Amino acid sequence: MNDDVSEVSCVRVDGDDRTIRAEVIAVETKMSLLVNDEQVADFLYSSGFDEELVVGFLLSSSMISNPDEIDRIENESEQRKVWTSEKGGSLSTIKDMGITISHRKLIEIRTKLIENQHKHRATRGFHGAIIWELTTNRWFVCEDIGRHNAVDKVIGYAAQNNYNLSQSMVLLSGRLLSNIVSKCKNSGIPLVASMTVATDGGINEAMSSNMTIIGSLSADGFWLYNEGVVRVT
Repeated sequence: MNDDVSEVSCVRVDGDDRTIRAEVIAVETKMSLLVNDEQVADFLYSSGFDEELVVGFLLSSSMISNPDEIDRIENESEQRKVWTSEKGGSLSTIKDMGITISHRKLIEIRTKLIENQHKHRATRGFHGAIIWELTTNRWFVCEDIGRHNAVDKVIGYAAQNNYNLSQSMVLLSGRLLSNIVSKCKNSGIPLVASMTVATDGGINEAMSSNMTIIGSLSADGFWLYNEGVVRVT
């Protein structure tokens, strides 16, 4: 069994019946992040893709503008120590690259996310996120107990593998809160979507930077909360 899932023996209650069964559950992992010897964050996350989580968090929090600004990462038990240096880069902005996307393509991406949510199917305890480079169809899916961690992990993976974030989208299984949308905005990602809904803060965050934001994505349709630089056909 993977480090991010475990099995416990517990009582299953169905009406008047009680049986002892094995239940697969998500495992919590803790991490403190220090940047240049200053503590900046504490994570409660699912183990795996730890470096991608760190890189994605630094990008999505505007602490760096490019992974090249990271000099080194050191692992010490429940700590990750990062040293950064200024490379003269600029903060990411949402760019109009003339990209359009169809409902059919959105459903293809949604299907890929659902197909790869193996841990969620086993435990019902994970969020999922997928990043998709719209010009090449490269993609990466990650699951985590925290929706924000899943988003940071896919952003970190994409940045480390030379995705063009300004031509990519993120789709997640959880709600589009303002702090989730801002992660994509700060990384220069112009389209964010969810299989569930957005909050007013998430919509306002997208509108302020001309991002396209989509909620309740299904085969039947979706909410187009704001049509920004990515046009939906």
